[in-house]
Amino acid sequence: MPRTLPGVRPVFSRRQVLAGGAALAVLGMTAPACSSPPAPPAVDELEAQLERARHDSELATAAAAAAAQPISAALTEVASERARHAEVLTTEIARLAVNPTSTSSQTASPTPTTSAAAAPPPTLSDVINSLRESAASASHLATTSSGYRAGLLGSIAAACTASYSVALVFGGSAS
Repeated sequence: MPRTLPGVRPVFSRRQVLAGGAALAVLGMTAPACSSPPAPPAVDELEAQLERARHDSELATAAAAAAAQPISAALTEVASERARHAEVLTTEIARLAVNPTSTSSQTASPTPTTSAAAAPPPTLSDVINSLRESAASASHLATTSSGYRAGLLGSIAAACTASYSVALVFGGSAS
């Protein structure tokens, strides 16, 4: 039995405090359910990254066809890596999109036209410059994103940076 001072009556009983706490807990759990859902993340930024990945892959593939062996092998690896980036970005866009089938038609790259085939093949410098732009774009977007998307974009930025600053450096040709 708790001790009370004579003539002093508590403002709230123990039962009232427990009932009030339970009511606040129920209110705390139901209040978020009544609010509007968060806006779905925009996929436009990821679609731009997807296009950059496809472009880099195609550019590196075309440059590899015209390059000498050590450079050709490195460009082929860069093209493969950027194609994998495109696959992962396509998967993430499909996960985020309201209508996942809207991006499935974009997964297949169109074949180059005859006018594009007649143009001279891209050079190693063209690929390096494109990778620099892709790295900067993905890096900027990673800093404005959060969670998995930020990690994905940071990884893509790091891979592009490593490609142009390490994998494609042949006797100072990256500068």
